[in-house]
Amino acid sequence: MFARVLEPIPDDSAADAAAYQAMDHRQVNTTFVDDLLSGGGVGPRVIDLGCGPAGIALMLGERWRELEDAGGLSQSSFAEGQLQIMAVDFSVDMLELASFEIELNGMQDLVWLQQIDLTDPESLQEDLAQTIISNTVFHHLPDPITGIQVAMRALMPGGRIFIRDLFRPGSKDEVERLVEEHTDTDVEVDVAPEYAPSQLLRQSLLASLTLEEAREMVSAVGIPGEAVQMTSDRHWTLDWTSPGNGSVSIG
Repeated sequence: MFARVLEPIPDDSAADAAAYQAMDHRQVNTTFVDDLLSGGGVGPRVIDLGCGPAGIALMLGERWRELEDAGGLSQSSFAEGQLQIMAVDFSVDMLELASFEIELNGMQDLVWLQQIDLTDPESLQEDLAQTIISNTVFHHLPDPITGIQVAMRALMPGGRIFIRDLFRPGSKDEVERLVEEHTDTDVEVDVAPEYAPSQLLRQSLLASLTLEEAREMVSAVGIPGEAVQMTSDRHWTLDWTSPGNGSVSIG
């Protein structure tokens, strides 16, 4: 086992955001949304921590709208009431991309944006949403527990946290195997070498937590460690519902 290696800070945040946007996240996002909806209740108020270009927020909004149009919301995992998604990120460049995508998809009534800093445990108010989600964001944080603290603070009593992130393998050889398996080297991407998909995945895996570290992290804020499980060859997932109940508007 080797120690966690933090990702380098991008020299050009706009180029970093554009490189991320150029990658195909559809399959990963679809799996995330499928697992979220199949595993328990969602909403009506949702916060997406580290939303990036808002791919997951938009897909979740699409699912809700499709069910609403078909009259199937009452039989779904969506809670009663109109879905409200607060998509948050620290990167202004990511939020600009997200704003464009939200407008392009006509989702302004379901998704709105806010800039927050996940390294600040008090960056969100208390008791904001019934569901807190995040996908492959925590490995970007110098101390990922601050992200969990943000989620716990913003979660309403009885609410659900669904967080998925990358897993740091036991060896650098295994990192390279995963990079080779999950990046298509035959597809040309017009970006600088440091923004190539293979390099971004490599850096992310090196910066990620092991399963044991993720369980220790959530245990430190009162979440049972077993709520974190391996859910793919490169992902761990936290799916946990807090005790109690409550409601408050974030709109």
